[in-house]
Amino acid sequence: MITSVADRSRIEWTTPTLNPVTGSDRVSPGCAHCYALTFAERFRGVPGHGYEQGFDLKLWPDRLAIPLRWKQPRLIFVNSMSDLFHERIPFDFVCDVFRTMKQADWHTFQILTKRGRASCGARAAAGLAGQRVDGRIH
Repeated sequence: MITSVADRSRIEWTTPTLNPVTGSDRVSPGCAHCYALTFAERFRGVPGHGYEQGFDLKLWPDRLAIPLRWKQPRLIFVNSMSDLFHERIPFDFVCDVFRTMKQADWHTFQILTKRGRASCGARAAAGLAGQRVDGRIH
């Protein structure tokens, strides 16, 4: 099964990617040529594939433990195949992601969003996880 974790990403500004959420909705003109949507939809309906559901939003809580297994420090892109601040992602799950980032304190995490307003929730989630949103979390 595809784990949606790239141990060595082809993205030049990161090392691995971690996708505890996949899928999203188009929210801006910047989404018109979304690589994640194009990639995921190629596998819609393929039994057992990690993107069998295409680009429909899906939570993968079992993936949260993956960075804890990586012992060497890494620069990790969180949710290269989604937006952590999607309005249908439960706040408790966002908090779980931030707790994992706090626990894996030898890594640096990168989070990108097209939902600027919703990312204010990142500060609340980080606060609940006891982590300031700076330093290792960008």
